[in-house]
Order: sequence, then structure tokens, then C-alpha cells
Amino acid sequence: MNTLGENRTLRRTWRAVDLVFEVFCIVCLVATLLIVLWQVFSREVLSNSPSWSEESARILLVWVGFLGATIGFREGAHIAVTFLVDRFPAVLRSVIDRVVQVLLLGFGLFLIVQGSQFVADAQAATLPGTGLPRSVLYLMMPVAGAMLILYTVLQAFGISTPRYAEPDDAAELG
Repeated sequence: MNTLGENRTLRRTWRAVDLVFEVFCIVCLVATLLIVLWQVFSREVLSNSPSWSEESARILLVWVGFLGATIGFREGAHIAVTFLVDRFPAVLRSVIDRVVQVLLLGFGLFLIVQGSQFVADAQAATLPGTGLPRSVLYLMMPVAGAMLILYTVLQAFGISTPRYAEPDDAAELG
């Protein structure tokens, strides 16, 4: 039996994980901006561009791509072509929604498995500019996969995941 207290605890827990995930994405984006600004300033004003800056910005940009795509999924911000599916009967639309959720779970699992394999395979190689293991490029794949699975499971159980939906948007999502 699921009590109201357990439901609140679950909601608080996933919101805390979600907040950490989102703050980390924002920090990566700001760090990318600052590194690129420093790189341009160093090159144009100081005539000496640091060797680590381009590589660090690239790593962070890859991370922001994976994290941002997952946050976009959470918010329902990805493009969906529904003009055909919207014409189907409600029962068939429900079946299609479940199939899409299963495919998303599969994709999340793929990101976890393949990303973990990339991380393991690239552990020995190092990046020339920073000296970091090449695996840091792929580190966000399994993280994004886990968050995609979390959001998909929550949505499958009818829990609304968008945090920034406008009142009109919330009515469409519900």
C-alpha cells in the first residue's frame, strides 16, 4: 500500500536528484562559456592561447549536449510529429505511447551500456591538451541514460516531470 508520506518522499528524492542534475548542467554550460571567453581573450589580447582551453570546452559541450537533451525530454521540449497519431482512436494512441516509452527505456539502457563500454575502452588513452583520460568525453552517456530511464519510468506511472511548464503547457502535458 502506497501512503501519501511515501509518495512525498519519492517525489522529494527524485526532485533532489533532478536538481543536482540540472545544476550540474548549468555549471557545465557556464564553465564552457568562461573557458571559451578566456581562450578568445588569451589569443587576441595576450597572443597566447592555453592548450587546455579548446579541449576542455569540447568536453563540456559534449556533456551539456547529453545533459540538455535529457532535460529537454523531461520538459517535453523535443519536437514530436503527432499529426498522424492524433487522428488515431484513444486506445491506439495509448498503445503507441506505451511502445514509445518502451523504446525510450531501451535507448536509456543503450546509453548506459554503450556509454559504460566507451568509458572503459577509453580509460587508457589520454587527451593531449588536458592530460585527462579520454573516457571523460563519454562519461555523461551513462548518466544521461540513467536520467532518461528515471524520467520515462516516472512518466509511465503518471508522475509529471516538467519543472518549467507554463500553465497552458501543463494542460497540454496532463
